[in-house]
Amino acid sequence: MRKPLLKVLQCPRCRKGLFMTDNTIEEGEIETSTLACEKGHTWNVKEGIPSLVYPAITEKDAKWIAEYDEMAENYDDLVKQYDDWLDIDTMKEREVFARFITIEGPAKILDMSIGTAANFMALYNVFKDQMGRFNLHGLDLSWGMLRVAKKKIKERGFEASLVQANVFKTPYPNDFFDLVIHSGGVNTFSDIPGAFKEMLRITKKRGFVVAVDEGLSPEVRKTEKGEAIIKANSLFAAKPPLEHIPENAKDVQLNYIMNGTFYELVFRK
Repeated sequence: MRKPLLKVLQCPRCRKGLFMTDNTIEEGEIETSTLACEKGHTWNVKEGIPSLVYPAITEKDAKWIAEYDEMAENYDDLVKQYDDWLDIDTMKEREVFARFITIEGPAKILDMSIGTAANFMALYNVFKDQMGRFNLHGLDLSWGMLRVAKKKIKERGFEASLVQANVFKTPYPNDFFDLVIHSGGVNTFSDIPGAFKEMLRITKKRGFVVAVDEGLSPEVRKTEKGEAIIKANSLFAAKPPLEHIPENAKDVQLNYIMNGTFYELVFRK
């Protein structure tokens, strides 16, 4: 992380600003440090990534996080299996996120549950010569995924601020992001309304929230292929959780993408 990131981050417990306890650190990449807020809550920075996880990870969550940590290095190859199975191009589909970004000027973008930074790689494909105008942030609970994301972002030569944090208690201020993206975890959230509420909280007025996950369209569900997909992976039986979108959300849209195998929920503040 770099010191200017402290102007953005908040303590996830009390929403107070954070400061670095070591005043001798000035500029450049900070690999290891300790952050604190005025109420005395402290948080570690390791491998250049602040760990701002609150509340503490449960035993149940720790098991699936460990699974993601273990598969992180090979995760991109595993996702490519979806391409063959569903006859889609997931990277091209991710590039469609670009339609929510202004043609010119700065934009603050958060990938909530960034994984291996595939969404940012897709944005790089579209905006290769414009990445400097974006203020990019990525959040995840899996340290393994964050390591891979950091490596890929560095290889592409653009910047993004990464944090380890919980989607229900993010370390960001109100009304901050122009675009909040989440892909691939809605169906397994323990508190879907809470996650959507948090996404909307940190989004600017008129900013976009885009959430994508497995869920067949009504048309595909009726087909033999649809039945086979659900039999192979029950997550595809999930239906868009429209009922959990906050009441104050505006311009709610439901789209089916990737040949009708994933749903895309879009809403604005």
